Amino acid sequence: MHCSRPPLPPSDNAIVGSNREAALSPRVLVFLHGPGPGGVERIALRLINGWRRDGMDVRLLLGSPEGSMQHEMPPGDVTQYLPAWPLIGRRLASLRLLVATARAIDAYRPDILFCAGNVYAIVAVLLKLRLGRRCPLILAKISNDLMRSDMPWIMRPFYRLWLRMQGRAIDHFAALSDPMAREVAARMGVDHARLHVVPNPVLALADLDDVAPLPSSSLPRRGRHFVAVGRLERQKNYPLMLRAFAAGSGPDDRLTIFGQGRARDGLERLAARLGIAGKLCFAGFSADVRRQLPDHDVLLLSSRYEGQPGVVVEALACGLPIIATRCCASMAPLLDDGALGTLVDGEDEAAFADAIRAAHSDMQDRPRACAKAASFTIERAMPAYRALFRHMLTQSPRRRHAALATLHSQSPLEAQLS
Repeated sequence: MHCSRPPLPPSDNAIVGSNREAALSPRVLVFLHGPGPGGVERIALRLINGWRRDGMDVRLLLGSPEGSMQHEMPPGDVTQYLPAWPLIGRRLASLRLLVATARAIDAYRPDILFCAGNVYAIVAVLLKLRLGRRCPLILAKISNDLMRSDMPWIMRPFYRLWLRMQGRAIDHFAALSDPMAREVAARMGVDHARLHVVPNPVLALADLDDVAPLPSSSLPRRGRHFVAVGRLERQKNYPLMLRAFAAGSGPDDRLTIFGQGRARDGLERLAARLGIAGKLCFAGFSADVRRQLPDHDVLLLSSRYEGQPGVVVEALACGLPIIATRCCASMAPLLDDGALGTLVDGEDEAAFADAIRAAHSDMQDRPRACAKAASFTIERAMPAYRALFRHMLTQSPRRRHAALATLHSQSPLEAQLS
């Protein structure tokens, strides 16, 4: 099965083919806790590799070498691992990352500091407060929904204040969809000159060519095979999924969950109480879950909040039917307002069970789903980010001139890493 590829916009083609733009590439510094465990880190590593292929000078700070995405890591000369601190080891991860990133800024002198997701915003804001004018331009990618209706009411005023602080401290924001951009503008007070919509590079064009067709001519099998993908954590709201599956599934149906996390023991106990332990398989982490998806009939997603779930894009590429909660502003446009999947409210267990009861493997518009997935490739993200970086430097002439003056000079950090 091959997806049709939407052509790059003319402006993007011009950026991709411009040698002059390559010569103006900024220095970019990225900081992560480690190569995993979630989609934020996966996308960040994919962007780093894409930026380097695109001729950019990128450096990565990693708080820990341990993680499930070692296969996505950039070359060793790009990455600096933070040493463990005396007595505390690798605990206080954000504090260690804050101190190390501040030192790296002084040594490497990047033009742009890339904040890969909401979880890293605390480091970005504290760096701006600590370094002031010495802090490089910060680009923060919004990786999660800002509504956070799951949050206890007593915490919500403080959370709204925190969002406003981010909006004032961080220079530019990358949103994953137009609805998400409107949410950022409203809740963080960010004006449109600092707010940009960029594709989320879940796939590569080569991935679309490698997508296996769904088994349509294989021998019949009993029941439907549902699948879910994600860390076994509170955010994913697996108890809702298990209760809905218990209510809506048939006797021969099966559910496989790819992922690992702290909630596994509790979920296994819940499955036993619901009487579905024999129909449920916890398959653990899979480095390439996209190749596992065509073996199933329907994707389930029950998250409380997301940014733009990568597994939904992968399921669309495979032509898989989807049942998902309205977990973020990006979900409705991702599923074409329900044309490419069934959307249910976040705590509506009965609606989720009804959707499971009605689901079947042939309910997806596969050509349309595959075409939608083709919008989320690294090839489309690269020119968008290059244009965004150029815009950021243009809006800050002093930093742009500094970037041009130091583009080919080697910093102490480069010498250390080489």
